[in-house]
Amino acid sequence: MEGSVKLMRKYMLKMKGKTGLDVITLRYSFHGRTHMTTTLTGQSKYKLGMATVTAIPGVKVVPAPYCYRCPFKMTYPECDVYCATYLEDVIKFETSKDIGAFLAEPVLGEGGIIVPPKEYFEKAVKIIRDYDGLFIADEVQTGFARTGKIFAVEKYNVEPDIIAMAKGLTSGLPLGAIGAKAEIADAFEPGNHSSTWGPNAVSCAAATAVIDVILEENICEKVEKLGRYFMDGLKELAKKHALIGEVRGLGLMIGVELVRDREKKTPAIEEALKIREKMRKKGFLIGAGGAYGCTLRIEPPLLITKEQIDKALEAFNSVFKELA
Repeated sequence: MEGSVKLMRKYMLKMKGKTGLDVITLRYSFHGRTHMTTTLTGQSKYKLGMATVTAIPGVKVVPAPYCYRCPFKMTYPECDVYCATYLEDVIKFETSKDIGAFLAEPVLGEGGIIVPPKEYFEKAVKIIRDYDGLFIADEVQTGFARTGKIFAVEKYNVEPDIIAMAKGLTSGLPLGAIGAKAEIADAFEPGNHSSTWGPNAVSCAAATAVIDVILEENICEKVEKLGRYFMDGLKELAKKHALIGEVRGLGLMIGVELVRDREKKTPAIEEALKIREKMRKKGFLIGAGGAYGCTLRIEPPLLITKEQIDKALEAFNSVFKELA
């Protein structure tokens, strides 16, 4: 992510004659733990005690498209995706107007598997480009078939200018990469961005193999079907268990937000932690967290089978009954 911002600013200075100082990111986002990426992250829990190193000028965090807990107290679709058009007000009144980029995860993973409305990025990116900025997609967690597409942003009818990728790129080995449109990529000159262990041959070979498997074995199509099946099963559980406030996700990137009261949406934090532990004892590893600490994060290996999903659903049903 840091390299993506660096590339954007080099491009802005070299090709646009401006600094590209202002970078807009989303509340509840997560982009990393370095100086720059912690500043870009829209969660204070990653910044506590580090104010002097997480306050890089130019970064503006705006409300996220979190429909279940809309920051504007509106309802989709009647809201006309106000959270997207609100970006223009932020640019007009809260930035220097030296716009560099809008940087976002197509699905906010660490924030609780927050899935923006389908129109969100189209509207938001148009505004950013009207102010001569770029769109940087953080596909570190969402990329390489996790959501049923090679890149999750493909589901939103927009084309990013820069894509940051890692994690699923190698299925475990350390490797990060930046993809960019040719004109933007050409802004980097030899020596502008490199590291001692960057061009690791083993990791690069693994990335090539992973991409081949994804394409040759139709992994995206399989993930799309299995993800739909998994979420349908979880939505059936929501009809039986009042603790489930919302089931959301794309492909095999699924979030189940737990609440003690569906009307008030009181976060069920303790219950989420208990369910994570009970599921672990049954042989299933899931996450528990999100912006409000009450979302079960379900991101199984992409080779999961329908039979394994059925077993997971049975385990979830059993655990929810125990907590009833």
